[in-house]
Amino acid sequence: MITAHDRKSFLSAAVRSAIDAGADEVIVVRNFSGPVDGCEGRYRDLPCAVPETNAKEAAGLEVASGDLVGFLDDDDLWAPEKGATLRALFGADPDLVYYCHAQAPIDEAGHDVRDRHPEFGARRPSPETSGSAGDFVRLVTHWPGNNSSTVVRRDWASGTLGVVREAGWAADLTWFATAALSGRRYRVGPELLTLLRLHLENMSHAGDSTPEAFRAHHRLSSERFGRATSALARLAAERAGPTSTIGRYLAELAVGYHFLAALEAGEHPRRAAVTALRRGPGLRNRGVTGTALVALASPGLARRLLYRSSQRRWSRG
Repeated sequence: MITAHDRKSFLSAAVRSAIDAGADEVIVVRNFSGPVDGCEGRYRDLPCAVPETNAKEAAGLEVASGDLVGFLDDDDLWAPEKGATLRALFGADPDLVYYCHAQAPIDEAGHDVRDRHPEFGARRPSPETSGSAGDFVRLVTHWPGNNSSTVVRRDWASGTLGVVREAGWAADLTWFATAALSGRRYRVGPELLTLLRLHLENMSHAGDSTPEAFRAHHRLSSERFGRATSALARLAAERAGPTSTIGRYLAELAVGYHFLAALEAGEHPRRAAVTALRRGPGLRNRGVTGTALVALASPGLARRLLYRSSQRRWSRG
């Protein structure tokens, strides 16, 4: 299932990669029309005007026919061997409902990015299978954490669409958290089956944007992730208890995102910093905690440091 919103430039490459990887059915969920060049008659079009990724994926799941559904953002690519790998993994384990694997970076033109980004080097987990909500926090440290690397079993996923729609954004984390809370088996693996495109239209890779553009994008994404993680924290409290490890983790994560959104928006940033220090992730996320400490003295300096950190993190030399 390929989701797109207002962006056409990479879509045909994404659709072709899914077809070439052996997908039995390709569903394109998007808010614009027109043929996907070179793929005519080989995909199913599903109009969806809602911008939220979760809403698009929920709509696609309601019409999908396959046993497995793999998600793909319009700007990324599937590796040719992905289809065969998914059939083998899920075929060997009928209780497996969720799988997320590693990805390799490419640039805007689709060429390999060979720089050793910390974002990718730290996210090559060993093959692990778990069916316990308590293992979520252990695995999330090395979780590849990308929507284009997420695969779910359709019959299980179709029963979670209320939660998916409530979360709104953060589709990758939504599927991971709901799988961990389901009591079914889920897997986080090191296989490189997705090519993740680094470009300025993607918030995570905005290291080359201006400080003003970064601040606007970072505020918006932090607001979205704050709402999503708050919804997931409520779900965890309901299913695993308010003091559960996964519930506390998600609640602290939400506090961190809300702080970053308030800081970038200039809305009572010192007050938000105090909340982040009291109820946030602490040493589990040194970036948030360090930024909150700086923001107590100078919110402006904290914002400048966030921008510089993004530049260093995503610099390609």
